[in-house]
Amino acid sequence: MHVCRIRRNIVCYIVLLLLLFCCVFILLRRSKREESFPDKKNIVIENEKCLLPSKAELHNLPHSKLASLYHEYVSSLQFRCDNIIRLGEEADGGWDICDDTPYRPSTKCLVYSFGIDFDFSFDDAISKKYGCEVHSFDPSMKVKEGLRTNNVWFHPYAIGPNTRIQRGTHWPMFTLKDLKIKLNHQNRQLTVVKLDVEEWEMLALPNMISDGTLKSVKQLLIEFHITMRPEPDKQRYIRGLNILIDMYEQGFRIFWTKRNLFCRFTSLEEDIERTGCHEISFVNINTLSTVL
Repeated sequence: MHVCRIRRNIVCYIVLLLLLFCCVFILLRRSKREESFPDKKNIVIENEKCLLPSKAELHNLPHSKLASLYHEYVSSLQFRCDNIIRLGEEADGGWDICDDTPYRPSTKCLVYSFGIDFDFSFDDAISKKYGCEVHSFDPSMKVKEGLRTNNVWFHPYAIGPNTRIQRGTHWPMFTLKDLKIKLNHQNRQLTVVKLDVEEWEMLALPNMISDGTLKSVKQLLIEFHITMRPEPDKQRYIRGLNILIDMYEQGFRIFWTKRNLFCRFTSLEEDIERTGCHEISFVNINTLSTVL
């Protein structure tokens, strides 16, 4: 009898330890998740009024002020999306989409994805979930152009500020407007555009903004590279802030932002650790009346 009681106690202790282990595991998983994904219930709309000064004023500001403006802006939420979903890899390669009804891609959606590096997880996921026609672009991959999987096409083209053959690499480069014409999409509206092109977004975006190609885009997913490693100089910050001002004026609001610590640097002027790379997801509030 005594032996049985001891055995029961041992079993109880083991069960309790297993339950404790499970609770700790769940809490750790939740904590890790919360570091990557904000609590949607507590998201408040910030910067609904543009907090950036005018373009003319930027040139009169010192480097430290420009740095603070830029890093505060790209780290702030401007729009509340109640349903943020991750498409593609959980780590590098996946992107966050706003699944709220006004901005959710429809079955006739058209997606351009720039910068693949052999990771098609986002492209495949958005095609599978919404039935989108997806076009993937990356000139650095030695992959034949054409239909890759059901409804996902691959093109060895670069995105840039003009249409030409790049010097050195000899890669074919196109503006977004010219790409739409080349693919016979000039009469279709782009639903989602993803840009992960290692600083080329800073050269390509001004053209996309000025020619109006982005106006009908519902969601814009960009990895901004203000710098890949060294501290940006004053002109780089001005260029980045000018782009953000123009995007805001066209209706783009940040609903998700994440620092990429691969581009970490220490500001020599303020002794602050920052990163030059941010993965940012925008919705375009000016497309609410557009059906895609």
